[in-house]
Amino acid sequence: MPYKLISLLPLQIARLLQLVRSIEPVAIDDGKEWGLLVKGRGFTRLLRDEPLLTPGHIRPACAYLPRPLTLHSKASATRAAEGLGLLPPGTSEPFVPPKYWTRH
Repeated sequence: MPYKLISLLPLQIARLLQLVRSIEPVAIDDGKEWGLLVKGRGFTRLLRDEPLLTPGHIRPACAYLPRPLTLHSKASATRAAEGLGLLPPGTSEPFVPPKYWTRH
């Protein structure tokens, strides 16, 4: 799937200028991973993954190549967008533990 990426700083500037229409989770690679799709006035982009640049880490060269932010589920993508301040709090569904979980 060909896609273009947007970094967090330009995204926040676009939100400030009211150019962003919606931010929503979208399936990437046949639903195995999820990303955040930013739809704006005249552009559609995936949110870019920005690894922390620390001098003590040894990483391969491919670690710094641009790639989309990928998460394991739609719920985690929604919670990540809430945590970054891209969606209002309470947008995601509350977590309900399965019935087989017990507390002792």
